Amino acid sequence: MQKEISLHISDAYRQRFQDLAFGIGTIQSCTYFEKSESFKLYKRELLRKMRRRDNLIQLEARINLYDQFFKEWGYLCPLPNHFKRTIEMGFPIVNLYIDTHIIAEMCHGILMAIQDLDRFQGEWRLDLAAEGETFQGVSGKMIRCKEEEIVLRDGAGIVCSLFQGPDFKTRVESTSKNIVVYVFTAPGIQEEQVSHGLQLALELLKNFGHGKDSWFNIVKP
Repeated sequence: MQKEISLHISDAYRQRFQDLAFGIGTIQSCTYFEKSESFKLYKRELLRKMRRRDNLIQLEARINLYDQFFKEWGYLCPLPNHFKRTIEMGFPIVNLYIDTHIIAEMCHGILMAIQDLDRFQGEWRLDLAAEGETFQGVSGKMIRCKEEEIVLRDGAGIVCSLFQGPDFKTRVESTSKNIVVYVFTAPGIQEEQVSHGLQLALELLKNFGHGKDSWFNIVKP
């Protein structure tokens, strides 16, 4: 499996969202688990740092940028509720992949996806959807897109919508070994935070999931 992803950005995306960067990273040979005492303790330390007042102010500001972007398109942003729940109750204990996803999002106030790299097919393309275009969401339900909604495609179709989440085909499962993480941005989100979020996710998958050969890149329109 090639670790470096060649991502094409469509002309339509460049013209409509020329200021929105996109971050992507991969890591190989991860070992899935549901619970780990060392991971639990590390998450507790990250949570302590996240709850510092100066950090919370910055995180809330970035999450508000996403929330505003979602509202402009008529969608409900998941980040505010996830953030409130994390501050009150701590990080979830589900499995390595889901926990890594939530931790990286919450610690940097960004919108991230985590998927099975081996389930992607053909060319990767950051693009805009056509009115009424559909794909099967991660829950199994069919998702219908609005005109010019930001989407990520592979050779078989849409694999994720910024506003409506990832698809079913590329979902991570307990058998997933090679992982891709990526970050959609909203107006005002800085590349530095995208980079930091990707690095944190890849470090978690390396240090606790024993992943190897990580790579990441920030793509600018």
